[in-house]
Amino acid sequence: MHDGGSSLSYEEHLLDISTLGSIYLPPIISSFVGPDITSGILATRLQDKEQVTLFVDIGTNGEMVLSDHGELTATSTAAGPAFEGMNISYGMRAEKGAIEYFEIDDHGEIYIRTIEDGEAIGICGSGLLDIVGELVVHKVIDKRGRLAAPDNANLKPKLRNRLVKIDEKIAFEVTSGVYLSQKDIRQVQLAKGAIRAGIEFLMAAKELRPEDVDEIQIAGSFGFHLRAKSLINIGLLPKEFEGKIDFVGNTSKSGGLAFLLNQKYREEMERLVTEIDVVELSNGENFDRIFVDCLSFDKKSA
Repeated sequence: MHDGGSSLSYEEHLLDISTLGSIYLPPIISSFVGPDITSGILATRLQDKEQVTLFVDIGTNGEMVLSDHGELTATSTAAGPAFEGMNISYGMRAEKGAIEYFEIDDHGEIYIRTIEDGEAIGICGSGLLDIVGELVVHKVIDKRGRLAAPDNANLKPKLRNRLVKIDEKIAFEVTSGVYLSQKDIRQVQLAKGAIRAGIEFLMAAKELRPEDVDEIQIAGSFGFHLRAKSLINIGLLPKEFEGKIDFVGNTSKSGGLAFLLNQKYREEMERLVTEIDVVELSNGENFDRIFVDCLSFDKKSA
């Protein structure tokens, strides 16, 4: 399904804009890959790439486009709202008091940063991925996503002391009054597993390996606040992507502005969406197996 762009007059919709104004709806690529991604393609000029570039917009839906020397293939996965702080025990939006940065040093000492330096009251998306990634690296969380037992002698004492029981279930004390539960970790696994499975399936469709990808572009207002090492630590991206990751910001917005200001861009993208190959994961052979493999907190390729 490809749907070309549409222009509407303000009079039809009674919007509070100039009487000379018009409304432009960018073309969509498919039912599950919408105009935000069309705008992202325009903003990053994926169609002009002379290398292999993977574009990933991280949000409730993990939409992605692979540019193989300008030939575009797209897909979408249902990641869910965990990365936006939803369905997480102490999850919250990116606002004052949200933990946005989390680091553990070699001695088990923990360093956190909150938005606007407020008192820590919860965890936003970037902080959540930092926390889970660091706990995986320091073996507080194993590859299958299980929290270590409080009496695990292999853990650094400062980390072991933070493993507590809440309602008879093990949780990790991130800071005073803020905890990460086993259920929270499962939510992260499901979200990152969906996105990683989409990436693996997209590469397989083009017979590419992770090491064949030259550049990875992470888009979205949320993606702009992430750290590359956290994405690799939790296995959302394969370790072969290390050193190739670029955060490109809110390309839906920048691409949308380009659409409004340039008629030639509209004509170009209305034509281009008809040439993009769309991979439907629900119809994909072995997708369920790939998804299950991608639930693991492992940096290796699935």
